[in-house]
Amino acid sequence: MTRSLNWKLWTGLLISALFIYLALRSVDMARMWIIIKSARLFFLYIVILLTFLQFIVRAWRWRILLEPIKDTGFLNRLSTTLIGFGANAILPARLGEFIRANYLGHVEKISGSAAFGTLVVERLFDGFTLLLILLIGLIGTTFPEEWHSISGGLRATGFFLLFLYVILMLILVGFKVKTRLFMGLLGRLLFFIPSHFLPKIMDTIRNFSMGIVLVKNPYKWFQIIFYSLLIWFINLYQIEMIEQALGFGLPFIAAFLIMAMASLGVMIPSAPGYIGTFHLSVQYGFLFYGIGHEEALSAAILWHGVVFFPTLIFGLAAFVLVQVSFGKPTGDPGILKEEAGE
Repeated sequence: MTRSLNWKLWTGLLISALFIYLALRSVDMARMWIIIKSARLFFLYIVILLTFLQFIVRAWRWRILLEPIKDTGFLNRLSTTLIGFGANAILPARLGEFIRANYLGHVEKISGSAAFGTLVVERLFDGFTLLLILLIGLIGTTFPEEWHSISGGLRATGFFLLFLYVILMLILVGFKVKTRLFMGLLGRLLFFIPSHFLPKIMDTIRNFSMGIVLVKNPYKWFQIIFYSLLIWFINLYQIEMIEQALGFGLPFIAAFLIMAMASLGVMIPSAPGYIGTFHLSVQYGFLFYGIGHEEALSAAILWHGVVFFPTLIFGLAAFVLVQVSFGKPTGDPGILKEEAGE
């Protein structure tokens, strides 16, 4: 596991270095610094408040996904969410997701694997909502003349990705409804796993399947969809506040494509904190709407900074609170131990 993390870390550092170079190569650093210093702080403070609000909404949504497992406490969900996102800011390979599940498993006395299963479902809702945002941005944007030849292809790609997401969600529903059938097929597919490891792997997968929630109440579906849309609307409004801070004056529809570009950037392997990949992706999102290189990169740096550092601080504060309240997590059959093969 340590070798794997080291390999991913060094690869991420190299990719980040490349993306930073690409973002800076056409930028006047002195002018960019002047633009950053001229940003209106009031709007940046709003972005910080919106960042914390987003974590609150995530904690509300997580309650619905966890209900079939246990009725969990709001503060426990919020604190572990803050810890997980704070860890993602400084650790490679999105280990914050495993930490988040493991900590909730400890404080709520539930399986870490089951908690992690709910996070997979949560990410599916996030991905589905993000694809909707991308499609709205593609449909609502008037492409420049030089982009007309590929605009149709971009929209078709967006619809295709949305279709694939629907298929993936249906597969997960099938796994939940026909767990025994899927587990039997999986056991046959894993015939090459040594017999003394296979039962533990199958138990982990079975616990994970407990976290795959089938929401039967239409009101619960409405809640999950509403919270998912609210989370990403908060992200869109963050972009609007960054634009206001720098005085860009872009239409709100621009935030949809810029948000999609930013999300694409954080999917690319990089150094912890999505350094470089996030900045170049957001820079090109603003460049598409005619913003200059220095202004576009300034917006990316400001957005990253006023989200990254507060998230780190929120996560650290929640970590200290959990340590004081519950002590160091021990004896929990959580996802971290399972990932390490212990």
